[in-house]
Amino acid sequence: MRKVYFADDEPLIVQGLKAILDWGKYGLEVAGTARNGEEALTELLEQPVDLLITDIMMPRMNGLELIRRVKERHPGTKCIVLSGYEEFEYVKTGITLGIHNYILKPINLEELESTVSHIVQEWEREGERRFQLEEDWKVLQSHVLQRWVHGSIDLAELRQRAELLALPLEGSCYQVQVIRTWVEEGEACPISRLADELQAMLLERADEGRQAIAFSDHEDLVVIHIWQQCRHEESRCQSLLPELHVLQQQHGLRLWCTLGRRVCREGLSEVAASYEEGKRQLEQALLAAEAPSQCTGLQELPPAPEGGLELFKKVIIEGDLEVIQDHIREALRVEAGVSLVSRESYWNAAVQLMLAVKELEKNPDYSEVFIPLQDIHTLKQLQEHVRCIVESTLLKQQEQEEGYSPHVSFLTAQVQHHYGEELSLKTLSHRMGLHPNYLGHLFQQEVGVTFSDYLNQFRIEKATQLLLYTDQKTSDIALRVGYLDSSYFYRQFKKYTGVSPTEMRTRFARV
Repeated sequence: MRKVYFADDEPLIVQGLKAILDWGKYGLEVAGTARNGEEALTELLEQPVDLLITDIMMPRMNGLELIRRVKERHPGTKCIVLSGYEEFEYVKTGITLGIHNYILKPINLEELESTVSHIVQEWEREGERRFQLEEDWKVLQSHVLQRWVHGSIDLAELRQRAELLALPLEGSCYQVQVIRTWVEEGEACPISRLADELQAMLLERADEGRQAIAFSDHEDLVVIHIWQQCRHEESRCQSLLPELHVLQQQHGLRLWCTLGRRVCREGLSEVAASYEEGKRQLEQALLAAEAPSQCTGLQELPPAPEGGLELFKKVIIEGDLEVIQDHIREALRVEAGVSLVSRESYWNAAVQLMLAVKELEKNPDYSEVFIPLQDIHTLKQLQEHVRCIVESTLLKQQEQEEGYSPHVSFLTAQVQHHYGEELSLKTLSHRMGLHPNYLGHLFQQEVGVTFSDYLNQFRIEKATQLLLYTDQKTSDIALRVGYLDSSYFYRQFKKYTGVSPTEMRTRFARV
């Protein structure tokens, strides 16, 4: 996947650039950001990117100088310039540097989309000139197919690309199959290599009435089934099982696949809808069965059972690990014969358990709870995650010292009672008549974290409780827990919990 980088001294602009477009739709991922030209240059010379979007007026080094220096080392970098006002000299200089557009602030979404789309097309044209090389041809083919299933390519261009790449896209009926793979232990085979192997096996079974194209969307395997005539309806769900079984045996994979709906009228343009359904089914589900592969269409997934939260809190206090593990398994159990369960409902049940145990910590780190959830695909992994959080918390409690020295106790009390006010080690140390460096060293030595981290974690803990248990606005919560700058609050919340405030409330709120 290509990389895009943002350089702008306005934090809100940088945050807005991240969210304004679905960069993955254009085959791009955000590689980094900087608030001045020198910082950006240092990173880009070491880690080049494909697209640089930069403001002109920045501290230390302006955007045009940044572009010039980057292109000296990496001339293939595409560039888009942003500015708060129109200035012909800047436009003229930018043209000589080879920028792709000069966009005025506030950013026009349609203009930005159009510019990025043209750059993507330019990358494709550059790729076409080299596509005789096998690897370049594969990348170009995969990119065209990804644009097809994401609905970001018009039919005329799709047919043109298909003819160039010898892709058999024309048919009477289409259906998209999405396959998620992973290994529980050992090193996973790259998804692109699995796609190549699967495509080779599918070509061996191709016939005049049926074609299938396999590729990766960087996360899953995707297969587009194409029939010249719509028939053999009942056999389609099983159409890939022999090939999947071979991949499992060769690479030690666990996997399951989903099917989007069949599209037969104007099917070429509706493949994106079939793909979206297949992906949605995967995102909604956790694999619960031990069977190595599952193939299913959209279905109603069973909710998680009641977790018995109050009983769990009592079990935690008693501290019997065997009883705790039994309770976790019971709270996240699944009925016999069920292969897929609802990711959202089981995540919610698991989070309730983990937050309950985190309440026992004086300075909880919520990132331990939320960040690993993104990489969990099975119910077994989810149960293990909850167990690890519980055991870690109990261990911390055992190691917790009886108390702190008077100086450190004063600092922790100030945080606990005045976290919504402006607090700093400098002002507090002045009140205590001590040097801030000495006090900061003493605090970190006794508590195990810096005063700044302790304060932020405490504030984020209070903010999390308000998000989950009240309907207050996020901006009001930020102010209430001591953050005057909402954008800084968002960054700190994501840093310490692994999710944004909006994601926290949407997924786990109990209001």
